Amino acid sequence: MAVSKEEPKEKKLSAKEIKEQNIKRIVNEVEQLTPGQLLIYKVPEYLGIMGSVFLTAELNPSFSGKGKKYILSTDKLVDGKPSGQKARFIESNKPVEYANWVVDRVGERYC
Repeated sequence: MAVSKEEPKEKKLSAKEIKEQNIKRIVNEVEQLTPGQLLIYKVPEYLGIMGSVFLTAELNPSFSGKGKKYILSTDKLVDGKPSGQKARFIESNKPVEYANWVVDRVGERYC
């Protein structure tokens, strides 16, 4: 009698687990930023912040161990790309704040 060997089924993740994974991934991306590097996510226009559809994270160039390490900004869409006129939204030491922004607004990596 032949024994059938079934492949183990992949566990389907819940929406909460997917959200947590996405937040962890984005936090890691923010923590890997180097000076002058930008992490930009694009969100659907109807979920943007004050008309902005790009959410940007970067290291605060004036951070020297005091103050806030990250600058979190927004930018508007012009001709399909960021306008280049970022509006500083908040400064933070917690990359999870940026990650929550992006995940809550269904952001996709832009660059």
